[in-house]
Amino acid sequence: MQLFLMTFALLLYSSAAQTRWPKWRVEPMVNRRGSSQPTEFGFFRRSSQLVSPRASLRQTPAQNDEQLANAVVDMALAIGRISADPNSPAEVFSPVSIMGVLNMLLLAADGVTRAELYGALRVNDKTAFGMYHRRATGMLKNFQSNQPAQLDRLSWKAESCVSQDYDYEYGDDTYKAPPIEKVHILKLANAIFAQDNLALSQKFSTAANEFYGANTQRVNFRNAAAAASTINNWVYKATNGKIREIVSGSFSSETSLVIASSLYFKATWQNEFIPKITKPKDFFPDGKGRPSVKVDMMSLIECLPYHYEKSMGFKMIGLPYSDNSTTMYVMLPQDSTRGKVRDLQSRLTAAKIDSMIPLMTRRSATVSFPRMQLESSTNLQKAFRVLGIKSIFNAQHSNLQNMLEPSAQKVQKLFVSEINHKVNLSVDEKGTEGAAVTMTLIDRSASAVYFNVNQPFLIYIRHDPTRLPLFYGAVFDPRG
Repeated sequence: MQLFLMTFALLLYSSAAQTRWPKWRVEPMVNRRGSSQPTEFGFFRRSSQLVSPRASLRQTPAQNDEQLANAVVDMALAIGRISADPNSPAEVFSPVSIMGVLNMLLLAADGVTRAELYGALRVNDKTAFGMYHRRATGMLKNFQSNQPAQLDRLSWKAESCVSQDYDYEYGDDTYKAPPIEKVHILKLANAIFAQDNLALSQKFSTAANEFYGANTQRVNFRNAAAAASTINNWVYKATNGKIREIVSGSFSSETSLVIASSLYFKATWQNEFIPKITKPKDFFPDGKGRPSVKVDMMSLIECLPYHYEKSMGFKMIGLPYSDNSTTMYVMLPQDSTRGKVRDLQSRLTAAKIDSMIPLMTRRSATVSFPRMQLESSTNLQKAFRVLGIKSIFNAQHSNLQNMLEPSAQKVQKLFVSEINHKVNLSVDEKGTEGAAVTMTLIDRSASAVYFNVNQPFLIYIRHDPTRLPLFYGAVFDPRG
């Protein structure tokens, strides 16, 4: 069973405004026929007024958006490169959750700040504001649906292994006990924690709730311990008790708002690992020939999607989850080292990933994969700056004024002080008790592919119908 938990907290400060804000007026947008028609939600031209949805966005249909999904993937790959640490055991984060926080910031952004956020998400600055959020909402609905619409029809999902891959001589040895109940839980949660006397815009709060399910709670950041307790209690509940803390009991006197987002993912494998043959083995954090560490290595013999990308010198295997919509893709460079993983990260693009996954074919495979328990905490301020999101960190240049009521916009400015991202990742073979297989099966298997993950690798956990990545990152030492 796998368990992934991610929490993201964004702290916003307020300061006295140094600029007098103009009195904007609402102007209707013009449709293609030239008639005047107000948008249902968004910023009108030359306007910084937020207009609440006219109809409930809960009626927005679940849908896919290839352009937006690819933008999220490329942003994730860029963050992976920017956040590279020469000494870290692992760097894993949740692109879909980061996207969620950016979307909530975008609800309040105007001017240069909106342009920067649009740039990071690769959105045309002429895109109707309400239309963008409807697209994002529809995609996230499909992401969480039990019967998602498919962006791709991956042929390998319907394949079985070719006959010559099957081990006829020892086929009976692959008997497994009846499978246990399958588990698949995917839960996105968002929240806004606002200073109790902050003039938070009701229109912003309504929009954040309608589009992204974010509830608003009032706290007193001047009572730091109580505020931290409230936020961390929300985190604890949103992650089913797996992450206990995302903020400390220390807040600046200027702290006015915290935006939090969590992703809770718990799932059984479609094909479970065999617990009775998990055993300590060598793992090489910087490749063979360098010092090794002992890790519990799980084993699996199954018909799995596989691809060798000769042009980039790595092989990839897919470990599907029981819902048949989500897959962990493991990318392993040939004779992998830390440097080769970094090189692979520098060359991956959304287009490249989208072209490779459909090329995978099911092969009879013997897989050795480390049991992992990783925790990762990251401040994403550097990554956001490199991605071009800069103004939100500057009290003078940040334009998030639509979080505030019009009367407060003239005297306060909101800017971002911290962006904290925390991941708890657990990979094991739970759910396979009673499997009756011996180690000799591994040794004599006639599998066509032997995929031994005992060197640095990349994981890419993707919701295949939408192409949205739940998690992405490099692992150099599975012990964390």
